[in-house]
Amino acid sequence: MTDNQTATRNGSDGRPLRRFAGAPFRTETYAKLLYLLLAFPLGVTYFVFLAVGLSVGVGTSLLLVGVPVVVLTVVGVAFLGAVEARLTSGLLGIEAPLPEPLRADNPDGLRRVENGLVETLLGLFTAPTTWTALALLALKSIYGVFVLVISVTAAAATASLLGAPLAYDAPDVTYTVGTHVVDTLPEALGLAVVGVIVGLGSLYLLSGLATAGGLMTAALLEFDGTRNGTE
Repeated sequence: MTDNQTATRNGSDGRPLRRFAGAPFRTETYAKLLYLLLAFPLGVTYFVFLAVGLSVGVGTSLLLVGVPVVVLTVVGVAFLGAVEARLTSGLLGIEAPLPEPLRADNPDGLRRVENGLVETLLGLFTAPTTWTALALLALKSIYGVFVLVISVTAAAATASLLGAPLAYDAPDVTYTVGTHVVDTLPEALGLAVVGVIVGLGSLYLLSGLATAGGLMTAALLEFDGTRNGTE
């Protein structure tokens, strides 16, 4: 057995390290970051939509005015669930089907209104994925806030460490790590190296959060046990 074969078998050929350091150079990393970037504004949109639609619809349902509001809200839930499915499939590469009322092969779906409004609405309200899409939008509202907090914290920590060589001797600036004052260039460069490692680790953490969000979307939209109808 050659030395190269031995190194490969022992995992010491440097490939894991190169893969770890290669995260900033992979397009999938930025696709996942874009998914996370959209998570907070979409989460706020979902929260406002559900809060207004359901509160107004249910609150005025006794006056019959709220009935069409509830119907439109549920229709909107299906379409917003489809938005999440498209984002998950397009940016993360995780197959997520559309909510059942929007699937092309559903004879009673929203695409087949010619079959009768009553049948279409009945199919909408009885489809399990209509309600799992509602749960998905509610969860994505929380997910967006969580992602924002983690992203800002990771970015701030990374930027602070990487900026140490520029800030440690700046006038009127005392650069500290805990209680230790950083006042030499070697210390600042050491912190910058740590910043690179923290930054790379943050990319993997954020990528994992994006994947978790995509898997949650796929699981909830596959609640009826089907995997077809992603058109």
